[in-house]
Amino acid sequence: MNNHYEPYVRNKRDLKVPYISCQDYTNLEQASKLIPALKQINQANRNLADTEAYAYILRSNNDDDIHKSIKYGIWTSSKENNEKLNAKFLEAQEQGKTVYLFFSVVRSGQFVGVAKLTSGYKDESFQYWWEIKKWKGHFNVQWLYVKDVPNKHFEHLKNSDNVEVTRSRDGVFLNWETGKEMMKIFEEFADKKSILNDFTVIDEREQALRQYKYQMQQQRNQQQYYPYYQYQYYDYQQYQQYPQYQQYQNYQWQQPQK
Repeated sequence: MNNHYEPYVRNKRDLKVPYISCQDYTNLEQASKLIPALKQINQANRNLADTEAYAYILRSNNDDDIHKSIKYGIWTSSKENNEKLNAKFLEAQEQGKTVYLFFSVVRSGQFVGVAKLTSGYKDESFQYWWEIKKWKGHFNVQWLYVKDVPNKHFEHLKNSDNVEVTRSRDGVFLNWETGKEMMKIFEEFADKKSILNDFTVIDEREQALRQYKYQMQQQRNQQQYYPYYQYQYYDYQQYQQYPQYQQYQNYQWQQPQK
């Protein structure tokens, strides 16, 4: 189902992505008919750990950006991380390898999924990340596994900095021996709990954000064509009054069950 708010696009360097949603994301067969990016998620017998590849650990500050990444098949990070990922993607292309990304949400106590890079860095910026105006550009990604896997399953593994992968910084490189072990854990982990269970709630927050951006653009257009028109400018403080934003602010992180 699409809402009536048009994509907010400030200029030609912004990425135009229409809003999409469905009623039940846990039924991937049905959901993927509306959202093509979901088609490849949690397929059996992939045996990705048997291939040669590169891997990184990426950490998101919130569930909302993971939600948009899965739905729209995009991701971005800090300028430094984007440069590293772009260089490694180009190198992997020359070698016929893949770059895998293992995602975790800060303070969640778990990894939430695995994706692969399917493009190099692109200049167009997605305007609906949760932290407004912070992130630039994007990569295309294809999510392969979306599962909540508690940190305890990874505590024996270390990254290239010789630190436990569960304590990794955002954008840390993994040697593929460690990446293989992490991929096997995701492939074999049977619990069906995942962020997909919360997608309908997060959709409401995305709608609120899109509504805010749409209204803000409308006010700017009025100012442009009618410079003396008296209007109330929509600022970020007003956006914070949306119930969905308040719900997010009051959200209590739930540690995964042991």
